Amino acid sequence: MSSSNDETKRASIITRRAAMLGLAAGSAMLSVPGNARADDDWNNVLAAARKEGRVVIYSAFVGLAAHQDLKKDMAANFGITVDILEARASEVRERIRVEHTAGRYAADVSENGRTTTTLQIKEDKVFDPFGPLPALGNLKPEFKNDGMRLPVFAIIYGILANTQLVKPADEPKSWMDLTDPRWKGKILSDDFRALGGGGVLFSVLEDHFGQDFHKKLAQQNLVFSREIPANERRIARGEYPLYIPDSLTAAPSLKGLPVKFIAPKEGLPYIGYDLALLKNAPHPNAARVLMNYYLGKQMQQAFAGLGLLPVTTETFSDIDPAIAEMQKSKLLGTTDPTRMNQMLDLAKQIYH
Repeated sequence: MSSSNDETKRASIITRRAAMLGLAAGSAMLSVPGNARADDDWNNVLAAARKEGRVVIYSAFVGLAAHQDLKKDMAANFGITVDILEARASEVRERIRVEHTAGRYAADVSENGRTTTTLQIKEDKVFDPFGPLPALGNLKPEFKNDGMRLPVFAIIYGILANTQLVKPADEPKSWMDLTDPRWKGKILSDDFRALGGGGVLFSVLEDHFGQDFHKKLAQQNLVFSREIPANERRIARGEYPLYIPDSLTAAPSLKGLPVKFIAPKEGLPYIGYDLALLKNAPHPNAARVLMNYYLGKQMQQAFAGLGLLPVTTETFSDIDPAIAEMQKSKLLGTTDPTRMNQMLDLAKQIYH
C-alpha cells in the first residue's frame, strides 16, 4: 500500500511540474513579438522556396514585358527559376481544368483577369488559400485581398483620340459625349459583344447609364474591330478620330504619334488581374515568394511604367508624367463575373 501511495505522489508531482513547464513555455511564446514570429515564419518559407528552386506561372497576359524582369529578379534575389506559359484567358483556364481533372499538377500560380479567376474559384475549384504574405498591408483599399485572389495590377480603359482630327474643345469630356451626332460613323471600337476591353466597357457603361445610353450609342454606327494594336494605329493614321476603349498600356508604344488618351470625367473602367495559388502546386513556397514579390515596389513600378495601374500604396519615380497623371484618374467600375454572359447577350441584342 505504501509503495502504491509513493507512486501516486510521484505521478502527481510530475504532472504539476509538467503543467508549470507548459504554462512557462506558453508565457514565453506570448512574450515574443508577433512580428518576430511572422518574420521567422517567412524566413522558413524563403528557405523552403530556395530548396524548391522553381515556380511555374500560367499567365493570361500575353507579352507582358514585366515577366522578363521578373525572371531575372527571382533568379538573382532568391535563386528561383520562373517558367511562364502565356495564353488567352480561356485557354489558361481550360488547361488548368484539364490538368487538375487528370491529376497532373504542372503549374503553381495562375495569373488571370479577376472575372476568370472568380469563375475558376466558383466553378472549377482549382485554387488554395495562399496564406500570409508580408506585403499584403501595402494594398490600396479598392483592391481587396480575399485570401484566394491576390490583386497585382489593373488595366484601365479610356478614349484614344487623334489630335489632328479632334480639337481640344471638341474632345469628349464625358462618356455621354460619344452619343453626340458629330461622332456618327467616326468611332472605331473594340467589340462590345466579346470578352475583352469592349465587353468591359459595355458592362460598366450599362451599369452607370443604362440601356438607353447604349441604344443611343448604337445609332452612332460604331465600327467594331478586335485587332487592338492595329486599331490604335488606325487612329494614329487618321482613319477615325476616336477609338474606344483603349488601354493605357498602349501609351508607351504610341508616344510621339498624333494621339491622346482621354479620361472622361466619370472615370475609367478597369479590369483587375489576380494571382492565385493552384491546388497541389509542385512548388508552393516558391509560389508564395513570387506572389509577395509581385506586390513589392520594384514589380509595381514596372507595371506603372507599362501603363498598368499599380495596386499598392507605394509612390513611384521615373514614370512618364502623362501616364502617371492618367493613373490618378477615378475608377468608374469593373465587370461583375456573375453577369458576364448576361451582359454579352445584351450587347449582341443592342449592337447587331
